[in-house]
Amino acid sequence: MKSLRLSVLSLLLLLCSSAVSAQTSFMVMSIKGRVTYRDNGKGPWKQLRVGATLDAKDVVKTSFASYAKLMMDQARLVSIDENTRKKLGEFEALKGRSGGEATAGSILQYAASQMQRSREEREEPVYGAVRGDLQLFTAVFPKYTIMSTDPLFEWVDAEDADEYEFILLDDAFNTILRTTLQADQFRYVSDSLTPLDPDRQYHWRITRLSDYAESDVQSFRILPADTVESIRAEVERLNAELIAMGADEVTLHLIRGIYFEKRGLLTDAFREYRKTITLAPEVEEYRGMMRNLLFQMKLYAEEEYLLD
Repeated sequence: MKSLRLSVLSLLLLLCSSAVSAQTSFMVMSIKGRVTYRDNGKGPWKQLRVGATLDAKDVVKTSFASYAKLMMDQARLVSIDENTRKKLGEFEALKGRSGGEATAGSILQYAASQMQRSREEREEPVYGAVRGDLQLFTAVFPKYTIMSTDPLFEWVDAEDADEYEFILLDDAFNTILRTTLQADQFRYVSDSLTPLDPDRQYHWRITRLSDYAESDVQSFRILPADTVESIRAEVERLNAELIAMGADEVTLHLIRGIYFEKRGLLTDAFREYRKTITLAPEVEEYRGMMRNLLFQMKLYAEEEYLLD
């Protein structure tokens, strides 16, 4: 009877061990150079791509001047350095250590869902979103919610005109600033202009002076100062945790973009994704995440200009 109990216990422990192993997943967050992998450590070497999901039985191989950053169990980042062949199950010993429990933990879980979403084909919307050539220029950023009282205003113009009129209005549509510009962006500096107040809404518009075509009026709200302070502190913690996990610049910008998207700070998310794409222009999955963001921001026609 005792021998039977031991056998049953051993079987249960084996099943539990197998279940834990089966649950271990690795999502590829960033790659540099040539990185390949083998399913279950067998068969031909295949090219590894960002967004792919592997398990503990898979083997990853990096070449000279190459590396891979993987998210383990949506909780922490792990690194595979150059000229390395590694079975991913070897990373299981890292479980339980600090690194994925604080700020980065929930963000990495959200990042996994966003990365997976970027790899799935999305059907074209049916509720009036029109894609095509940009007929008129449009005001782009800022819109919705921002943190800075010194925002950078940007707009897209297929005509590449020489001169614009910029107008900024308060929440009662009183004019704060009207000026002429010879560029497609403008940094508002509160120290030398009328200061913008936190926890208040503003509106702005651009007029192209060559033909007096007007953009749509864009609106944005500056977050309260205490909310901004809290977000910035959280971003600092997130950065520190990710750097401790070995995150590279691509992954840092990517996950910060995902964090801002989750918080509804779409303008900040766009700028982080744009840096990600600049650092890794060949990764289509990053462009897919940007397209999803532009869709949320209703920037349909501007996509080709903003992804260049």
